[in-house]
Amino acid sequence: MRYLTLNEVLILHRRIIEESGGTAGIRDLSMLESALAQPRQTFSGIDLYPTLVEKAAALGFSLIKNHPFVDGNKRVGHAALWWVLKRYSNKE
Repeated sequence: MRYLTLNEVLILHRRIIEESGGTAGIRDLSMLESALAQPRQTFSGIDLYPTLVEKAAALGFSLIKNHPFVDGNKRVGHAALWWVLKRYSNKE
């Protein structure tokens, strides 16, 4: 599985803001990076989010909870979750 990159999420955010309105911009880059890293987390070498659904949920939840953007955090979180599920649901 290939994870969403920082650049891809920034493009997603820009498109969402352009289409649905709101204020563009990053509020906290470190929180955005943390959200993107969440689905990859392990403990003692064990994947904390072993399934596609768990990885997608971890990403979406973290983007919403971490609130890395000035506006559109819930929209971006839901869109990222959907993107991961749509892209990989037939591959696992």
